[in-house]
Amino acid sequence: MKTLSQWMLLLTACASLVACGGGSDHPPAQAQLRVIHASPDAPNVDVYAGGNKVLSNVPYQAASGLLTVNPGALAVKVTPTGSSTGVINATLDLKADTLTTVVAVNEVAKIEPLVITEASAAPATGKARLRVVHGAATAPAVDIYITTPAADLATTAATIPNVAFKGVSAALEVAPADYRVRVTAAGSKTVVFDSGTLPVAAGNDLLAVAVPQANGSAPISLLLVSRASSGNVTQVLDVNAKLRVVHASPDAPAVDVLANGSAILSNVPFFTASSYLTVPAANYTVALNLAGTSTQALTGSLQLAKASNVTVFAMGLAAGSPALQYLVAKDDASLPPAGQAKVRVVHASPNAPAVDVYANDALVLSNVAFPAVADYLKVPSGSYVFKLRAAGAAASSAPAFTSGAVTVDAGKIYTVVARGLLPNSTGDSSKDFTLSVLADN
Repeated sequence: MKTLSQWMLLLTACASLVACGGGSDHPPAQAQLRVIHASPDAPNVDVYAGGNKVLSNVPYQAASGLLTVNPGALAVKVTPTGSSTGVINATLDLKADTLTTVVAVNEVAKIEPLVITEASAAPATGKARLRVVHGAATAPAVDIYITTPAADLATTAATIPNVAFKGVSAALEVAPADYRVRVTAAGSKTVVFDSGTLPVAAGNDLLAVAVPQANGSAPISLLLVSRASSGNVTQVLDVNAKLRVVHASPDAPAVDVLANGSAILSNVPFFTASSYLTVPAANYTVALNLAGTSTQALTGSLQLAKASNVTVFAMGLAAGSPALQYLVAKDDASLPPAGQAKVRVVHASPNAPAVDVYANDALVLSNVAFPAVADYLKVPSGSYVFKLRAAGAAASSAPAFTSGAVTVDAGKIYTVVARGLLPNSTGDSSKDFTLSVLADN
């Protein structure tokens, strides 16, 4: 895949084909063109201007540098890399002394050009310039707050209110300083994206494009696109992570969950899954204390990356082997294809053997052992009966466990947890081996 520097070499080579200079001592005023790939499920693309290929193999979330061209009508075509079939075909009317940005937005089945024209002049001396673009087709209209890092949203009016998909703000000229970008649904004060502190220097001229963030704690991320010839895109992820905790140890009592010494959940019994908690992305020491006491049953380190979704399972035996332990699962929040669901299996039963997993009598997972989390499977929506057999057992043998009918809905994501004891000799039926279904979205 070509780097942005290599793309710029292509731009330089092709510019003479589309921007031929005259013989005058005073060259005519010219226009500039830039392309941004913001279609989340589209393949890498090639870009043609005036019939000439000017960019090759551009990936999602990349932007070209600036191509200088003559003012006037210019045909622009975007094709999947290596193809001659245009997924975007547009004729642009380029004005002198302007910068026109073509943003490829929406899912590939509905891909379209969003054309943004602005003055090519630099910001005023000592100032920076920012323009915001809503490029996330799946997100609703939003309010955008651009504030000092410590500003209280409860008492702050939206900087740019009610921005719908394909909405483009006016250019904001601001003093160089540290800023923070927060996004809420229009009319709400509940933050769905938080950039954290963003230093903005004098002379910065940035296009901030909100794009879908399919697999993170926030539905969007920001692409900060500068006018530099290379290294011109900075992805800004949400500063938070989402954390879910599941008590899956059948002999452990109710527990309190502490992160860096502070309680985040209290009196959590077996088998309970918390909702997703939004927490700052950071390194944590996560401890389980017997509920209402300072007696620690388990502790461990947890690193939460920006914009990540994580489920921590406490599993094993508090008094016995295998010992009480954490299993950390990275949750994939990207949606399945239309008409399908995503399902994964977690083996959290400390005394059950490795198993083969059947769904409606079709083998879907083999040799899943404790403690393990399998990859997500994409399956048609519908009703499923799960059967578990000892790993390697014949498909015709009697299953060790058969679930009731489990309905999975299109567009949903599920974690199926094998939990409890097999066999259960405690006399407590709440500890029986069974499958529990958690909704991940």
